[in-house]
Amino acid sequence: MWIHKLDVFERFGKLTSRHSPLPSILSTMFSVLVILWTMTLGVSSVIGLSIQAGTIIQLADGTSVQTGKTSNGLSWQASGILNQGCVDSTAFPIAITDCYSVSLSSDPAQNLDPSPGTPRQRIEFLTPGAADGTTHKFKWRYYLSSTVGTSSHFFHLMQLLSRGDGGPIVALDVVNGKISVQDFKRDCSTTGCPSIPLASFTDRTTVHFVTVTYGPNGRFDYVVKDASDQSNMLLRYTVTGAMGSDSSSNKFGTYRAAFSGMTAVRAAMGDFVDQT
Repeated sequence: MWIHKLDVFERFGKLTSRHSPLPSILSTMFSVLVILWTMTLGVSSVIGLSIQAGTIIQLADGTSVQTGKTSNGLSWQASGILNQGCVDSTAFPIAITDCYSVSLSSDPAQNLDPSPGTPRQRIEFLTPGAADGTTHKFKWRYYLSSTVGTSSHFFHLMQLLSRGDGGPIVALDVVNGKISVQDFKRDCSTTGCPSIPLASFTDRTTVHFVTVTYGPNGRFDYVVKDASDQSNMLLRYTVTGAMGSDSSSNKFGTYRAAFSGMTAVRAAMGDFVDQT
């Protein structure tokens, strides 16, 4: 594609010189434009690898809560900016093919979800509600930029959501400088909820695996691996017992409390597969 465009410039130059000779100053200007265009091409090929692979389509603009569905059956809801397509870099490549990029503002008055009683920002993907006693297997990829800050406020990257309980049963949180599993039904000091340093998770693509049996006698097995080396397991949490009621789903994305002093969020996710 790039060579074709350069050929057009070259052919244009030949045509103009053959049929309508340009003054020397205009000819020089044309040469400079070609050089500048070529330089820009070189820079863009370093900064925006994914731009060459496909078009960025904005699904939500961050001015209100918007909803939709993906082609593979996931629902999404976004109070921030959600794009289908990602721009990666050579420094921190986003290894996600079916990629969605998300952005949340650092302004606690922006990108708000008005539904909860406290200020919150949300961009999440959601599996269909499932009945108690059913078993499901899901896989997806996730990328979180190291520009994100942490606090003691909740910041969910993943949730096992129970509609019967009115909230999450298990979540993966960004909290106090760590990536931590939170269990809202069991004592983490007993079940051993894992955590890793934030730096072990950010600026890399991770692969997430969930096997869950929903219901009062359920089971939850959650594994996070480094996408570049899946022999490197970053964390794992396996637990049995209450895993939702009435209707339950798995969610992933960025869902956090909004407060003064928080940072912006830049993340990407996708390649979701229902392996059930």
